[in-house]
Amino acid sequence: MDASTPHVALIIETSMAYGRGLLKGISQYVTEHGYWSTYIDQRSLNDPPPGWLQDWNGHGVIMRAQTRRMAQIVADLKVPAIDTLHQYSGLDVPIVIPDHRAIAIMAAQHLLERHFRHFAFVGVERSYWSKARRDGFVDALRAAGHPCHIYSPLSRRRFTESWEGGQQDLTEWIADLPKPLGIFTAHDLRALCVLDACRRGALTVPEQVSVVGVDNDEPLCMHGDPPLSSIILDHELMGYRAAELLDRMMKGKKYSKKPIMIQPRGVIARRSTDVVAIDDALTAKAVRFIKQHACAGVDVADVAKHCGISRRTMERTFAHFLGMSPHDQIVRTKVARAKQLLAETDYALDTIAAKSGLSHAAYLNVLFKREVGQTPGEFRKQATSTSAP
Repeated sequence: MDASTPHVALIIETSMAYGRGLLKGISQYVTEHGYWSTYIDQRSLNDPPPGWLQDWNGHGVIMRAQTRRMAQIVADLKVPAIDTLHQYSGLDVPIVIPDHRAIAIMAAQHLLERHFRHFAFVGVERSYWSKARRDGFVDALRAAGHPCHIYSPLSRRRFTESWEGGQQDLTEWIADLPKPLGIFTAHDLRALCVLDACRRGALTVPEQVSVVGVDNDEPLCMHGDPPLSSIILDHELMGYRAAELLDRMMKGKKYSKKPIMIQPRGVIARRSTDVVAIDDALTAKAVRFIKQHACAGVDVADVAKHCGISRRTMERTFAHFLGMSPHDQIVRTKVARAKQLLAETDYALDTIAAKSGLSHAAYLNVLFKREVGQTPGEFRKQATSTSAP
């Protein structure tokens, strides 16, 4: 073994977009900072530890520890290691993970913007990361004044009988919940199970049930019927930061043991959440029009004309069904667009103001501070930053 070349084991699945993104980010770091000799197998997340790992003589490991046995085998190697899954709490290794709470808040906001009043979470049992997303979703909805239904499959006998029995149980559970219903799932695979359950229960998506997943694994999302809305995670940045941290550890440099949490990049909205969940048809029509045209400069009079009602009538219906005015809805839509552009682009504030239907950057600053509680600059910094190693 060449002592000058770090030998690194990458125990990361190659079968899913998450793992492939991590590997791409690791590769980018190594390309920029020096050669590593890497050991990697074709594997899925649920595969057992590779046989060569127990006798492997290397310098460091980046893993997705799906089982405690995997974590123990890596711990026995006595080399620096990074976990990028967080399946369990209490593993004595640094972690580089998505910001689960930020993911959950983003999912809640996505469904709240579509005016849902009934919500549910469908997760993965015995997974710390799924629990963190569930708790963040529940907390975000509670802050907005809404309860959340939680599916707990291990407490339901039929789920343990077979996959088919589990799907039928999930179907019956969803059917018993109030509608229209917004469901957040722990990841995209779980969301496909929910879409299948809706099909079995003759529930229309997105009109009766809207579904949003996590990972934006495009083959999975487009396989959904209808295509699945999903939160985009920055897998490549997670891989890059994991490699960066491992490099510091292998070189004996100081590092923080604080978890490195990577912010989600946004929501890709597809047909599974393409709905306005409002009981009144005219109000729903008005909200759809605002969503489509607010940033083009429409005002309340334009919305009333589109709906064929008086401004006064529209204001009354908005107050009754939404608890806000049409003007408030227009402002919220513009601010949501500004937040998206701040997080996803490096546009100057004047450009963001124009693309959000606002007159100039100064007004964007005033409006953003009032509505969000931060300046646009503060929001952008928070949305694009990660914890330093």
